[in-house]
Order: sequence, then structure tokens, then C-alpha cells
Amino acid sequence: MRTTEPLNHTASGPPHLGDAAVEIVPLVSTVFAAGPPVLLMWVGTVLFALLLAGPFLLIVTVVIALVAVAGVLMLTGAILASPYLLIRHFRGRSAQREHVSERWAPIASMAARAAR
Repeated sequence: MRTTEPLNHTASGPPHLGDAAVEIVPLVSTVFAAGPPVLLMWVGTVLFALLLAGPFLLIVTVVIALVAVAGVLMLTGAILASPYLLIRHFRGRSAQREHVSERWAPIASMAARAAR
């Protein structure tokens, strides 16, 4: 006796996609009302969800940790750069004031003309 008989006894060869669909449709379209089949379906779903939960949480944890590290690095860079940026800003402003004060002042020349 052979134990590896084809599923479809009328066909001489491997079963086709249509033959497999005809055999699977009753299994998929079964509506479970209550009892052990519903529990077996739920157990499979719960086990599958539990299998996926660990890697998903690991990925989420790694992403959150990387975002936190990037935030700390950006904050550290901003704290360290702020004195240099302030000094550069004030030096630029003082240089601009000196440059403006060296210009010809029309109000002063008008006052000098009026004094003549």
C-alpha cells in the first residue's frame, strides 16, 4: 500500500490549483459557533501574535533608544556651540558698529555748516 497517494484520485498527475482550492474552500468558509475549534483557532492566533510581539518590541526599543541618543547628542552640541555662536554674534555686531561710526555723518556736517 502506498502512503503518498495524490489528493485527487481521478487525475493522473499532480493536483492543479483549482483542485486544491476546491478542497480548501470548505475549511476556510467554516463558521465556528462554539467549542474546541474556536479555541484552537484563537490559540493559533495568540501564539502567532506572541511570536511576533518580541521582535517587534525589540525593534521599537532599539529605534526609541537611537532617537534618545540622537536627541542627547543634539542637545549637547547645542549647549557646547551656544557660547561660540554668541561670541561670534557680538563680535560681528561690534565690528558693524565700528564700521558705521567711521562713515560720513550728514547730521554732523549740517551742524558744522550751520555753525559757520
